Amino acid sequence: MAFPFLGLFIIFLSVAAYYRKRATAQQKKVTEDFWSREDQANQIRRKDISNLPYITIPLEKFPIGISDDEELTDYENDLKNLASRKILNLSHQSNTDLKLAYGPANLPVLSEYDQNYTTLLRNLVAYADCLIKNGFEAEAVPVLEFGISIDSDIRANYTLLAELYREQGNASKIQELINKASSLDSMMRSAILEQLHTIQNS
Repeated sequence: MAFPFLGLFIIFLSVAAYYRKRATAQQKKVTEDFWSREDQANQIRRKDISNLPYITIPLEKFPIGISDDEELTDYENDLKNLASRKILNLSHQSNTDLKLAYGPANLPVLSEYDQNYTTLLRNLVAYADCLIKNGFEAEAVPVLEFGISIDSDIRANYTLLAELYREQGNASKIQELINKASSLDSMMRSAILEQLHTIQNS
C-alpha cells in the first residue's frame, strides 16, 4: 500500500524540481538583462539636460511673510533656498534608465535634482500644516495645490487639502483630488484614495 504514496511523492518532487529550475532560469535571465542594460547605459555619452521639465516654485503665490512665527519663517526660508536649485521629478526612472537617457556622467546631478524634488514635497506639506495651525487655512490652499500639481504622492498633501475644501463647502474640488489620486503611479495610491473618500463622505 505504500507504493502509491511513494509514486505520488516522486511526482511531487519532480514537479517541484521543474518549477524550481524554471524559476532559477527566469531569475538568471532577469539578472543577465539587468547587467546588459547597465553595460549599455555606462557607454552612453553625456547628453544635454538643460531642456528637461524643471520645476519652478511659485513663491509669489505663497503667503510668504504673512506671520513672524519662527517655525513658519523657517519653512519659508527652506522654500526660498529650494527655489534657487534645480528640481526634477525623476521618481519613475531608475538609475539605469537615467544613464541610458542622459549618460552616466549626468547621474550625480540628476540624482541631486530628484532629491530636491522629494525635499520640496515634504516641505510643502510641513509649511501648509504650519499655516493651518497658525490660523491661515485659506493661505495654505495654494501651497497644497502646488504640491498636487507637481504629482506629489504624500498622503497629507491630499488629505489636508481635501479637509480645507470640505470646510469651504467645495465638494467638486474633493472629487478632482480623487480623480488626480486615481492616476497616481504610487504605492500610496490606495491609502490616499481611501482617506479622500472618507473625507468626501463625512
